[in-house]
Amino acid sequence: MRDKLKDESYFDSFLNDTYKSLEKRIVKLNSGLIKDERIIPVKKAMSSSYLHIIHAKFSNGDYLEKLKSDFHNGIKLMNESLTSNNGKVHVTKNQYLDQYYIHIYQEVLQYLSLACFLEVSNEDFQILVDIIDRDNISDNLYEFIIKARFPNREQKRPEEYDTKQSVILKVYDKLRKATETEDKVEASKLIKQFLEKDFYHKHVNLYNSHKSKADIYCGYWSFEAAAVVKIMGLDDSSFIDNQYYPKDLVHQTALTSKKKGLFGRLRF
Repeated sequence: MRDKLKDESYFDSFLNDTYKSLEKRIVKLNSGLIKDERIIPVKKAMSSSYLHIIHAKFSNGDYLEKLKSDFHNGIKLMNESLTSNNGKVHVTKNQYLDQYYIHIYQEVLQYLSLACFLEVSNEDFQILVDIIDRDNISDNLYEFIIKARFPNREQKRPEEYDTKQSVILKVYDKLRKATETEDKVEASKLIKQFLEKDFYHKHVNLYNSHKSKADIYCGYWSFEAAAVVKIMGLDDSSFIDNQYYPKDLVHQTALTSKKKGLFGRLRF
């Protein structure tokens, strides 16, 4: 177990229920039982569910190999659902900003961050890059992670966030600053501050879900902080035991297989 808020039986039940829900949706999609106008929203919800599964498996102590299939399925569905400006800030009729809503931003960021640890193929990583480019999103934190895999990538244009109003800039300010400094000691301090003060906030996906009676909690993990630590080669000793820091991703020698064959893998 890595999570401190719920026990193993809770996560086993969460995973079982979430997989069953996904199986039902897959059957309906393959059988043409979902109305055309509902297909994209359903696929987007399924993409989120796979990310929740990854959180829950990590919370429950599973090792990284057990996350890869869920990652692949999740980004495949994200690619199929973030189309025609879905996920982008809607200003007026037929007008969208080249920015994601905060919950979409977080999901893309977490998938990008997980790709740093799961040894995913360049093809799978490219799916995420293609989504970002297709939506014309220019984000410095995204680009920092992408360039760790594709160092020759060129950012097409500067960011266009409102520096006074953007929730994204406010929440991820310290993490962004960490990626911009050459002083590794200062970068570590900034990440520590981000984890302690900023990561868990009212806009975070499934905020306060551990208090819900609906059993929707899957764990609060800052995969993005771990990705920055890994890419920059930072000393994480000052925040290694922070409840939101997934230290086992960075220090993978400690990872072992907890369970074999749990729930299997969904493929379609």
